[in-house]
Amino acid sequence: MDSLDLLKKANFWVAKKPTCCSWAWKKILQLRAECRSSFYWRIGNGSSVSLWFDNWHPRGPLNLYFSDLAIYASGLPKQATMANLFTNCGAMIKRVLDSWADPLPTLSHSSDRFGWKGNTSHLFTVASAWDLIRRRKTRVSWHTFIWNNSITSRYQFNLWLIAKRRLPTQALLLSYGKIDSALCPFCNEVLDSIDHLFFGYCISASIAFFWASRCNLPWRNNSWVENLNWAATFLMGKEFYKCIARFSFGALCYYIWKHRNNILFREQSLSVPEVKNQLIKVDKDKATTYRNVDDTYRNRRLQRSWGIDPIIFSARDYSTSASP
Repeated sequence: MDSLDLLKKANFWVAKKPTCCSWAWKKILQLRAECRSSFYWRIGNGSSVSLWFDNWHPRGPLNLYFSDLAIYASGLPKQATMANLFTNCGAMIKRVLDSWADPLPTLSHSSDRFGWKGNTSHLFTVASAWDLIRRRKTRVSWHTFIWNNSITSRYQFNLWLIAKRRLPTQALLLSYGKIDSALCPFCNEVLDSIDHLFFGYCISASIAFFWASRCNLPWRNNSWVENLNWAATFLMGKEFYKCIARFSFGALCYYIWKHRNNILFREQSLSVPEVKNQLIKVDKDKATTYRNVDDTYRNRRLQRSWGIDPIIFSARDYSTSASP
């Protein structure tokens, strides 16, 4: 169904949702109730503003206060504009509105102006609309750590799922009634949960200690929440060694989860040396994207721990040869 056919002889704010229409149009119609109060009209000559359905009155759209029967009895049709209110046909409704003690706008020769309450400029933007309708919750302490540019996107997404406890572990699937058993594929003894995988199991704990020793960091295997809060506190900063530590922490969690899936779905065995080698490789590759790194004791120590090429301490050469 065409949107023009849908709005023929009907106002956008109250038009019925058709049974067959595009996904985008259906979503727009679903959001009308949330967004209606965020738009307003600044009255000029009143010829562009719907008397009954637009948000021009201080109390809101008039159709919320007048039934269809009352609108019919008023003598003003549903297609009436604000300008019609100040004619003889609108005298009865005008008396009712005057009795509400809310001042009515006066008509002028200027054009009506459509406005948006979402920002100070009164111009609609997608960003201000999202900020207006989104659900607000308390800001978490780890958001700047996980969504940091030094961490690869797939590592970020994996960390976010873990932090939100939405990673599809068997313990989570068991709580949803999707599976009947939820033993850890590493040990087959306890529940396959986030706290067990990161880093309650002895093997994943040993990999975490390997990571911490390579990053020259003090490490204690606590609960996942405590480990994440520790990382979000002590690994933040623009220093090279902290950037690599943040990146490798994301890689550490990602590869533990990846090898857990390989055991569960591909019937592969866990190889701790392979996990460590993967960590070393991705860290070395990440480090080579840096140049002109400060030649400090901590950076040198990190470079030697991971076997990173010392070229990172030299400036990147951007010069190119002249064309003939």
